[in-house]
Amino acid sequence: MLIDRVRQTIKTHDLIQTGDHIVLGLSGGPDSTCLFHVLRRLAGEMDLTIHPVHVNHRFRPGAAEEDQAYVEALCAKAGTSCVTFVVDCPAMAKELDLTPEEAGRKARYDAFVETAKTVDAPRVSIAVAQNADDQAETILHRIIRGTGPDGLSGIAYRRYEGEFPVIRPLLDVSREEIEDYCRENGLDPVTDHTNGEPTYTRNRIRLELLPVLKEYNENIVSGLARLARIAASDREYLQGETEKAFARLKVEEDAGITLDREGLAALPDTLRHRVVLYAFERIGLDQDITEERLDAADRIIEKKQAPKTVEFPHGYRLTVRKGRVELVHK
Repeated sequence: MLIDRVRQTIKTHDLIQTGDHIVLGLSGGPDSTCLFHVLRRLAGEMDLTIHPVHVNHRFRPGAAEEDQAYVEALCAKAGTSCVTFVVDCPAMAKELDLTPEEAGRKARYDAFVETAKTVDAPRVSIAVAQNADDQAETILHRIIRGTGPDGLSGIAYRRYEGEFPVIRPLLDVSREEIEDYCRENGLDPVTDHTNGEPTYTRNRIRLELLPVLKEYNENIVSGLARLARIAASDREYLQGETEKAFARLKVEEDAGITLDREGLAALPDTLRHRVVLYAFERIGLDQDITEERLDAADRIIEKKQAPKTVEFPHGYRLTVRKGRVELVHK
């Protein structure tokens, strides 16, 4: 049964504990409606308090208001209050130079965190309803864009948005199982018709690529989910090794970071790259670092001539001088 699978996911990944307060992203679609129903069933077993949050993105005038009304009625019927945010995401996207998807995501997580901050409880989590098919689509999307090994780990069961853990209890459940659950329990979720339009890359992967791949492997979704679990386990181990190497090589950490050049040069390429990425992340650069920049850094780290500098994105730089590697923001 689906609820048993969710129980096992929660236990395996320690997503929820007795007495937790959970801020739930509730769009009204099949995934979040299913998760709302499941968490309400588990609430009695685990003394949970659910705080549904709905975000009207104003992307689909008329339909967006219908979705909002549906969610508010669903919560009222369940005897649960719903916090609704209405955000002009088209205007946000234009103002902040974001894609519509990026603006929608920002609006949602801003709303989730704002709500979580109002909950007076020792343990507050944010629950979102990504499922196994979402995991498969994410991995394929990353492969198409040229991801590295870490990208194959896909969507995490748990990550943090500021101080709050974001959990995904449905990540081991397929979209088909979710739709079956909704039918079996008399749920009537809303349908976002844009999900059926091949407008965005993610939609095209869902509608066009995955059906073709299923002709080669009918279990492609579970296979990609297994790949994600293996890659996540490897990433966790390598992250531990990275942090140990960083602690051993760190000479100074303030506004920037200074590492021992000789020790860094002696590391295997893979570990050296991870240490450099980790150091940059600690001073604020956590994206847009290309393989080309890391290779350029390798060349000056491995040579003894100094000073030498490699420019990194967004005003960051790596400089080798006098036996040390300095990472700073200009």
